[in-house]
Amino acid sequence: MALARKGTRIAVVDGRRYRWVVAPDDEPGLAIVVEDADDSGQRMVTWVDHGTVITPALVARTIRRAQDLGWAPQQRGTQFVTRLHREEAAD
Repeated sequence: MALARKGTRIAVVDGRRYRWVVAPDDEPGLAIVVEDADDSGQRMVTWVDHGTVITPALVARTIRRAQDLGWAPQQRGTQFVTRLHREEAAD
């Protein structure tokens, strides 16, 4: 299921467009939800601690990190889930 356009933002990382949104969930923290803006493929969810400031630079870093860990945003597949701890987010 694709992210709705309303309420999402576009990030361009290494020449590719991604649609992203912060989903304030409950106990695990906040979820940065990202998918390819032009192809419907695997969605990435990165959990961050409550209180983490979500900036476009942090979103770009989570996208690159997820790709290094095996996220394939142009391929269909189950949701790719990672966690970014507060000290990692502060880099």
